[in-house]
Amino acid sequence: MDGTLRYCVVKKYKGKLKREPSYTHLLFVPIDPQKYMYLALIGKDIDDVPNTYAAQLLVKLPEEITEKTIQGEHEYFGKNFIEVESLNCTSSNPAQGKYIISIPQKGTYIKSDLEIEYQLEYSTIERRVYLLRGEINIISGDVTEKDFDHLPLSKV
Repeated sequence: MDGTLRYCVVKKYKGKLKREPSYTHLLFVPIDPQKYMYLALIGKDIDDVPNTYAAQLLVKLPEEITEKTIQGEHEYFGKNFIEVESLNCTSSNPAQGKYIISIPQKGTYIKSDLEIEYQLEYSTIERRVYLLRGEINIISGDVTEKDFDHLPLSKV
């Protein structure tokens, strides 16, 4: 399936005075002609393997409401929801629970194709966990929309 892979960040604050920034890294991933997975990264270098991330499935979205969901996130989180990168991609599903995301033109932050695979042993009834393999330049430090030289697709 052809689609658009999107890497977003939500900046929140923690600490007693809510001054320490904390980031949630989110991916919208096309998985078949009519669906996207909305994933949150929850761990890095799983089992001490570089470029392996744990990702929690937030929801599977029909393609027709994915754009409205992103707009809703922009409205809810305001300037703290930052769309970092949008890349054209092709996804395939070689086995149940496994997805290959091929990215013809790699980005600044997503630097390789991605492999996403469901992990039963890390999952619970309430929480579906996938392993994501690929080279991702995770954003850290204080960031704002002005740090990126493009407009997110949802604002064009």
